[in-house]
Amino acid sequence: MFLIALGQNLKEKKGIDAELAAILMTHILKAVTTQNAVAQAKEAILKLAVERATPPKVEAING
Repeated sequence: MFLIALGQNLKEKKGIDAELAAILMTHILKAVTTQNAVAQAKEAILKLAVERATPPKVEAING
């Protein structure tokens, strides 16, 4: 319960990156984590970083 509450508090706290907090809740802030939890969290964080670094695609308007 403590880890769940900690994760929720992080997500709701002003100035905290909610998406990053969600990744930590999903992979790290658990009573029992998987053996590769850190690797999974790292992969999710890198994916989030790539999404944020990629500029949005602008569609050309014909006409």
